[in-house]
Amino acid sequence: MANFSAVLRRILFARAPRWSAGEFVWLGSALAVVVLQRIGVSLLDLDGTQGGFRRAIFFSTTALLIGLALRFRWYVGAWLIAAGILMNFIPMASHGGLMPVALETIQSSTAFPEITEANIGKQVTNSKDIILRRDDINFEPLSDRFVITLPLYRTNIYSLGDFVAFAGFGLAVIQIAALLFVPGRKPAERSHPVDGEFPPPSDDSA
Repeated sequence: MANFSAVLRRILFARAPRWSAGEFVWLGSALAVVVLQRIGVSLLDLDGTQGGFRRAIFFSTTALLIGLALRFRWYVGAWLIAAGILMNFIPMASHGGLMPVALETIQSSTAFPEITEANIGKQVTNSKDIILRRDDINFEPLSDRFVITLPLYRTNIYSLGDFVAFAGFGLAVIQIAALLFVPGRKPAERSHPVDGEFPPPSDDSA
């Protein structure tokens, strides 16, 4: 148990590089990609020219998000976020970029009485979800299947990948807070310069 605690502390309090303006640019880029993917997946039509754009946006932004998450690879949470994105990508890719949700799950939740059998095969308005029968869902264990009601928020249906990504985000926040606020825990100096920075002069440069 002592060894496990030591490993856990080492993971959570790992010495990550000191944040520079570049890191905030990368973080802002990731948020912009999330917004772009959300707009493309939720609002563009499934067929025709818009459908082609929609699929291109989905596949390209997913690859970008995984890459951007791993840009912060010194945080354990970043790996979980990337894993969660990949877990959601698998069922969505097999259903044209939409996350399948079983009609049976929706009906058992009683939270969406407006969705009936007439909605089978249709995308939920302004959503990334498509309604299917459970037997017609590819990779069903990774689909939206967990009905959760959160305080101050409406009932929603989440996937296993969502939970993994949420856990990764929480872990990253904890690790960043520990590095910034726990006494004696300081971000490590970079061993190499980042874009726009010059390496410090060496002592023997004179």
